[in-house]
Formats: sequence, C-alpha cells, structure tokens
Amino acid sequence: MVEIGYYNYYNVQGRPSPDKPQDRYKQMVEKYEGDELKAVSDLNNPYSDRNQKIRALDEKLAPMGEELRTRFSDYDEADKYLCKKYFGKERIGYTMQDTEPEKYAMYKNDLNVVMYGTVMGGYGIQFKDPRLNFDESQFEDIDAVNAKTRQESISNQISHLLENNKIELDDETSLLISFNPYSYEPTIDGTEDLNLKQTLINALTKNNNSKNLMFYAMSNQDKDEYSLAKFRAYHTLLDYTGLDLSTLTLKEDGYYTSDDENVLDLLKEKLKDNSKVPMQFRGQAYDYTKELLDTVSQKGWNNIEDLKISIGFNKKDGFYLLNQEWSA
Repeated sequence: MVEIGYYNYYNVQGRPSPDKPQDRYKQMVEKYEGDELKAVSDLNNPYSDRNQKIRALDEKLAPMGEELRTRFSDYDEADKYLCKKYFGKERIGYTMQDTEPEKYAMYKNDLNVVMYGTVMGGYGIQFKDPRLNFDESQFEDIDAVNAKTRQESISNQISHLLENNKIELDDETSLLISFNPYSYEPTIDGTEDLNLKQTLINALTKNNNSKNLMFYAMSNQDKDEYSLAKFRAYHTLLDYTGLDLSTLTLKEDGYYTSDDENVLDLLKEKLKDNSKVPMQFRGQAYDYTKELLDTVSQKGWNNIEDLKISIGFNKKDGFYLLNQEWSA
C-alpha cells in the first residue's frame, strides 16, 4: 500500500520538512471524530464532497508519485517528464494555465504528488483538474488521452532522430525494439538490414534515448511484481552504492560482497555521504532499498524472471505498444 501524506521529498527550501509523511486527511478524520465539540466547516469536514474527492484523487495518483520518485532525483527531471506527458514538450509557459486550464491543473496536481506526496502539496491543489469529478471509467478515458499525446510526442521525436541520422524505413517495415532492463541497451528485430540495425542502435544509445524510451514503454505495460522489484533493487543499489546486485552473494542474513562485507552496512555508509539524497530522506531511502533486497532474496536473483520490455515502431504509426493500436 502506497503511503499518502505530505512530505518534502526533494528537500525544497521554504517548504515544511516533517520527519515522516503527514497524512493530513487522517488527521482531519481523527479531529472530526474526536471528543472535542466544535463547529466544522466543509473545509475541515473529511466527509464533505470536496474533501472526499480530494482524497480519492490522492489515492489514485499515489502509485504514480511513488514510481516517479524512484526514477527522478530532482524536481527538474520530474517536471520535464510531466510537461512531456501533458503537453509534449519539456518546458511550458504559465500561459498554459489560461489556454489549457484542465491539462495545466492535472500537470500541477501530478507534480504536487511527486514532490510532496499529495495534491494538497506545496503548490496548492488545482480545482480545475477534471479528475476531481471523474468516476473510474472517466479516469481510464483521460489516461487514454494522455497516453495518445505521449505516443504522438515520442513518435515525432524518433522521426526527427531517424531523419537526423539518415535512417529511412519503407512502409512495410515494422521494428520490434527490446531493452536490457539493467543496461538499457536496445536490440532491434524486424529487419535483416544490419547497417540499419546498427545505425538505429547507435542513435538510441545517445543522450539516454534508449533509457527514456524503455521507461516510456515500461510505464504502459503490465509488469510482474517480482520482476519489477528485481529491476528496482538492481538500479537503486547501483545508484546508491555502485554495487552490481547480480554479482553479490546471498547468505542467511542478506547480501554480501566478494570481500564479505554486508551490503546493508555499506548502503548505510554510502547514504551518509550521498549529496543527492536529502538528509531527511536517507532513512526512507535505506528502508526502501532494504525492502527491495528482501523481496529479491525471498526467491533469489536467478529465480526471478527479468523484466521484458518491448515496443513496436513503423513509419505509419510511429511507436506503438504491443497490446494497443494507435492508428486511426
């Protein structure tokens, strides 16, 4: 269960930084149902229509916020991702608030959830977000619209990438691009043209293109719980300690290096000097990584299937997810 509550995950200056997430909705419920007699307005009534809708949106967006926090180390990276998600470009102007108010509101509320764990975070809730009045089927509709926008955006970008690298595809060619979930390296199927394959691989391995494309495909595919934990454990441990989880030795009390050092002890020491992780977040970073390692150790590295992430591409449709159709 994803934790919901205010927390300054990126240690933004000028924002409150509690020791742990503060679930203000639960606090509101406890106060409302307490013994103290008081007249409560709708603003502080947890069961008001307004607050029920806000809570429902928090619950809907919480898994997204948690996932993006594992991917992006700072505000700027998360902001670029969400700008692309809603507007197809990495930067937007404040005029979007007037020209596309609903999209802008969804973008801001998503950013609140990533940065602060709740739509009531540092920027204040955006009430023009249409999801505040959506039922489950309508959430699915808006997700489909956003997916279409992102697909068009990334397809346009790859078209420019192909053009800049003088790569031409005929109308009949459909490529299957698969990814190594640990190195992000792509493999290409669907053509026997070795020169085309290598040129495309070279283009994809520049500027984190392959990694970004893999995460795009990954965010739109069903994922096995253990395979996802294995993927996250590998990258989280590598990021914090430089250790390759696949090479470590599993003993009764956890993972060890070839020098017989306890990995959790090393993790704790490395986090103390990690300037990318705010001091208030280091305890959570340790607990999160330990939980992932514990999950992998339950079955063992070699007994958990690797994530299988692939995406299709052709000249007509651009990128398409293998379980969806994008053409009109």
